[in-house]
Amino acid sequence: MPRTLGPPRVKVPDLRQAWEAELGDHVVQLEWSPDGNLLAAALIGGPVSIFGSDGRFLRELPGHSFGTLSISWSADSRLLASAGQDGYARIWDAATGAPLHELKCGAQWVEHVAFSPVKDYLLTGAGRFLKMWNSSGQHLRDFPDHPSTISAISWQPRELFFATGAYGQLANNHAEKSDFGKTFAWKGSILVVRWSPDGNYLATGNQDASVHFWYRKTGKDLEMTGYPAKIRELAWNYESRFLATGGSPLVTIWDCGGKGPAGTRPIQLEAHNHFLSALAYQNKGRLIASGCQAGAVLIWNHSQPQRPLRGSQLGTAITQIRWAPNDHMLAASTEAGLVRVFLRAEKE
Repeated sequence: MPRTLGPPRVKVPDLRQAWEAELGDHVVQLEWSPDGNLLAAALIGGPVSIFGSDGRFLRELPGHSFGTLSISWSADSRLLASAGQDGYARIWDAATGAPLHELKCGAQWVEHVAFSPVKDYLLTGAGRFLKMWNSSGQHLRDFPDHPSTISAISWQPRELFFATGAYGQLANNHAEKSDFGKTFAWKGSILVVRWSPDGNYLATGNQDASVHFWYRKTGKDLEMTGYPAKIRELAWNYESRFLATGGSPLVTIWDCGGKGPAGTRPIQLEAHNHFLSALAYQNKGRLIASGCQAGAVLIWNHSQPQRPLRGSQLGTAITQIRWAPNDHMLAASTEAGLVRVFLRAEKE
């Protein structure tokens, strides 16, 4: 049952709405194409809807029987990959909706699919099995089995490195080598992995209500604890200096510049009346968007933490928030199947 828990604790000006769509089912992933012309919304029941940036509904992909779990755009925005509970990943022609390739990934469920942003590589994670393909559906290599189910895959934004998370392990790998690269052992369950935009840091949100932070080159690590809930929400700002985290109703932001966040007090943004469920910094700007389980979306400038700049109430829990590549639009989705797209206020 969708949760409806009321508006944020402060009154703020409304976000300017561009368009919205009612899809009628929980949105598990929401992704802009890299060129910013298309927005894909994957539903827990299986279908994937594709919209133009102006809100025109273009087509629906059947996705996966039993449910779609992950989607990813190719770097040229021509292809969309999806993965789901039928044991397959699929590659689709975004312009026509035609299924091009079906990939058998080694387990009953395929939880993760991720195109590289810099080369024609596609990673799939199914159980403990990590495989690499190209956009023509050709199987390129298998990587060593993970010690447990792969919980996260994250490409380095500018190079061919990628990171994978599992219980007890964070691995930093190179796409063109079949063995694991640097492995960071850690006795905990990793839920989400995020590279900093400059590729120097890896951050993980964890089941034990902690955030772990690694320096990629040295392996030195830090841990931030004291959160009341597990951490699924992480977002880096474009300068790789600030790391925003969820795990509570507060947006907690750590300054990772200089000597790093150790021993410092974080910035905390307070207005949501329930736990956060989504976070996203602009790709090149200073704003951060937050969404919570009560259905509120708020926009902040963290250098002015006293109150949010603007907001909107979507009615049920926010599942995803995504800035368009040019930062002019913000898309948000809910567990009841609403997708709403906002226009950024120019004066902000």
